[in-house]
Amino acid sequence: MRLYRRFAATMTGTETYDYDIAVSFAGEDRELVRDVVTELKEHDVSVFFDEDSTAEMWGENLVDFLQAIYSRRARYAVIFISRHYVTKKWTTYERKAAQDRAFQQSAPYILPVRIDDSELPGLLSTIGYVDAGFAGVPGIVDAVLRKLGNHAPARAPKFDGRAPRTPEAVAVVLSERPPCWEFLLYGGLLHRGIADLEEKYRDHVIEFASHNGQVIAENDGLSWLGNKLTSVSAIVANLERVLSDEAQNAAFGRPGEPGDPGRIIHLANRLTGIYGELLDWAAGIRATGFDDEAIQHLAIAEARLADLPIQQLRGFVEDYLHEMDGLTAKLHADEKVNLTFSVKIEMDPEKLEAYHSALRAYGTMRFRNS
Repeated sequence: MRLYRRFAATMTGTETYDYDIAVSFAGEDRELVRDVVTELKEHDVSVFFDEDSTAEMWGENLVDFLQAIYSRRARYAVIFISRHYVTKKWTTYERKAAQDRAFQQSAPYILPVRIDDSELPGLLSTIGYVDAGFAGVPGIVDAVLRKLGNHAPARAPKFDGRAPRTPEAVAVVLSERPPCWEFLLYGGLLHRGIADLEEKYRDHVIEFASHNGQVIAENDGLSWLGNKLTSVSAIVANLERVLSDEAQNAAFGRPGEPGDPGRIIHLANRLTGIYGELLDWAAGIRATGFDDEAIQHLAIAEARLADLPIQQLRGFVEDYLHEMDGLTAKLHADEKVNLTFSVKIEMDPEKLEAYHSALRAYGTMRFRNS
């Protein structure tokens, strides 16, 4: 995985507007929008919100009034896209007025907020958006404030320079988009995914597993363990797919391209999911009973084969997180950043030899008893 420093510049015009933003939304999404508007007003952002403009709209021809709002009187139009939004008559009119304005200027005007995956007619799939589900109200508000830039009240960024550890910190990274935000986000999500499985990991360390009620008959034990050993190969193969260049480029973008938050989240979940599968694989063996004592010893040795791969995945996440926590400081110091990370998954030679020794002991016992 390679990290590239990216730069972005924002230019603002000298136009004056009645509102910093105008929100366009369906009535079914009013509660979310009201919460966003309330917080924005606490930051002295001027918002056109229909609830606040009842008197202004009273007696007006709303077709002309809304056309003026969404095409001339606001600096930005924030559109909350949902399945409700795309079907309403008035939201369609507001959207068309905003798109007419966007067509006439080169600078961004429409700021999409996605509540779900509904497609908005006329909105290119390449237009950047804020995901309401991941960003939440704080993330949407932060994104609007940063977009307003010099037009909004002076406000210190909330990003603390480290990979995000909490949902709130994730929302900040998604909304503020600091340099290399894609990799910071990935590191934070990996950390959270590993932390969520800490209890399972501690059980693994002490080789604890609650009995699952399954007891394998003596003649079936070797075959059962063989199938389990085959299944772990499929788990490791999925790791190769998650770390492939194709998957990484689709999520993080090629050099000079922005990343895709949804794909980054998906990749992080898949990698930590593989870590969880290895824990479950070993626990599944330990939770099973065997009629034959030699097979039981072999099962114990087989479960321990997951120890090193589990530690190697934890080590990768720890190393990656450590580098991400120092990344922002390096960028601020104008250091050249080109980091490469790799995950090496292998079995501990000593534990592999212990497994083979247990397998030989089982074979010897069967031979003597035959």
